[in-house]
Amino acid sequence: MSAERTLTAALDLAAATATVRTPADLDSRVWPALAALAGAGSVAVTGFDGHALTWPCGTPSGTRHRALLVLRRRGAEARVVLHRAVRDFSDRDVALLHLVRPHLADALWRAAHGPPARALTAREQAVVARVARGATDAAIAHELGISRRTVGKHLENAYAALGVHDRTSAALRLAVPPA
Repeated sequence: MSAERTLTAALDLAAATATVRTPADLDSRVWPALAALAGAGSVAVTGFDGHALTWPCGTPSGTRHRALLVLRRRGAEARVVLHRAVRDFSDRDVALLHLVRPHLADALWRAAHGPPARALTAREQAVVARVARGATDAAIAHELGISRRTVGKHLENAYAALGVHDRTSAALRLAVPPA
């Protein structure tokens, strides 16, 4: 896969994970996008809730090569195993999977535990919207007339409310409102 197609597939996966609210969302949006990104024929998952599944449905057959991602969140663990029949996973493939791992963890956690408990405050929305535009904490602080530390605190609270742990995931979640 070309670098441009790989980047597009990674962004598609990140966007798909941001829309997850239920386990069915994982089956319809995330696992196909992950398989396409990794060039995998199937995906086997044990989620944070202990629920095991395979995509596409059924037991993977004819697979000789596997890549395992272990996802940890709040003392819980989930596992994602990608299967290929033809070639082993390269160092580049593994590095790419590690880049999308936080997005997968967020999606699996939301699918197991439901959507976040509260909506963002107006100030949290303003900060995350500026993050989505690529602004730094310093630029956001200057624009809103607050300190960088206050920007950081608003982001920390927004991450908790959105059920994410980083700027990219928060920006993606804000761009895709809850269903």
